[in-house]
Amino acid sequence: MKKIGSVLTAAATLAISGVSLADPPPPPPPLPSIDEVNVMILIDVSGSMADSHVSGKTKLQVALDKAVAYIKARQDAYNLSGGDHFHKPLDYALWAFDSSFSSTSYVSHIVDFPGTAATVLDKLGYNASYVETPATRSPVLVPTSATPLAGAGCFAAGTLVANLTPTGGLISGGYEWNKEKSPGVRASIERRLYIATDGLENDTPLPPDNECGGGTSTLDYTAFEDTSWQAHLRNKLLTGSPTRTTTLNSGLVVDVDMIFHDFVTGISKTSKENHAFSKSGNYSTQPTLAQALEFYGGLSDNTRGKFRTITVAANGTIDSRRPGDVDYSGCVGNADYTEMMQWYGQQVSANNPHTYWADLNGDGWVDYLDYLILAEHWGDGGVC
Repeated sequence: MKKIGSVLTAAATLAISGVSLADPPPPPPPLPSIDEVNVMILIDVSGSMADSHVSGKTKLQVALDKAVAYIKARQDAYNLSGGDHFHKPLDYALWAFDSSFSSTSYVSHIVDFPGTAATVLDKLGYNASYVETPATRSPVLVPTSATPLAGAGCFAAGTLVANLTPTGGLISGGYEWNKEKSPGVRASIERRLYIATDGLENDTPLPPDNECGGGTSTLDYTAFEDTSWQAHLRNKLLTGSPTRTTTLNSGLVVDVDMIFHDFVTGISKTSKENHAFSKSGNYSTQPTLAQALEFYGGLSDNTRGKFRTITVAANGTIDSRRPGDVDYSGCVGNADYTEMMQWYGQQVSANNPHTYWADLNGDGWVDYLDYLILAEHWGDGGVC
């Protein structure tokens, strides 16, 4: 792979041949800094995750592969000199969720904060080189029952953010709540929740048995009924309270990989989870693809995260463009830089497909890391 410094050599070679190729423009100013990163990996191990994927693997195996890729992206950012995450403290947690676990949290704590990447990879069944080693995989990671997404997400929010009253009073702080980097200066912590799943809520009890339970809304993300599980879980993740809608500066980023068999046709309740839908009339209607896109896509957009549907291939690869080619022209040059600068500093949004073009590393933001990819491949594909 070409290094950034070799761009000069390529430019000189083309100049000798009578073709002029300018160096890449200087990098834009850095985005606001963070002090550390907390990452929670939340894996769906409900019964339907045993279903097959077009790759020949089960959906759970695909989810584990994607979780490992997600960890690698965090580690690559940690090790990338010049990036905002460069050697910033990085803590991990690994949880699984399913109705067979505790009726108060619906999660199993495989690894808790402050876990390391190596520990989490080991429990996922991979080694430090990201090669699968099934013998080390946690026995918890086996598809079993139903999908208490609201209950599990609610409990995760209490750890990542906090548990607050509807008026913002502190019930219990989350991990590193109000941490200071120096006396009187609050640390800027990027908190990331990664969810790998194949469906929506179907088994969390209604309040007061669980504060995030509720009926299923069919409305838009910003218009979810106050009594719906979507509104409760959204509010809990953003504010620490399921009924509080004033967003706190929690620094939360929600990234979701949703696994389908081979192509997106909707979400169906399989025989492995049918029993769950009889628990409450609130879940008697089959959830739709539109509801999934509205909730997961809205939550990811709202928190500067990334929502992907994993469909065609086990690794999610559906894009064959040249690295650094923002505008899909076949070569990497000034037009790509111009396109990237239009969206620099912005989060990827489903409302603007061009932000997906400019997000070259797929982390949900158009930032310095994407510029580095552009500069590294400057001039690839010829003059343009």
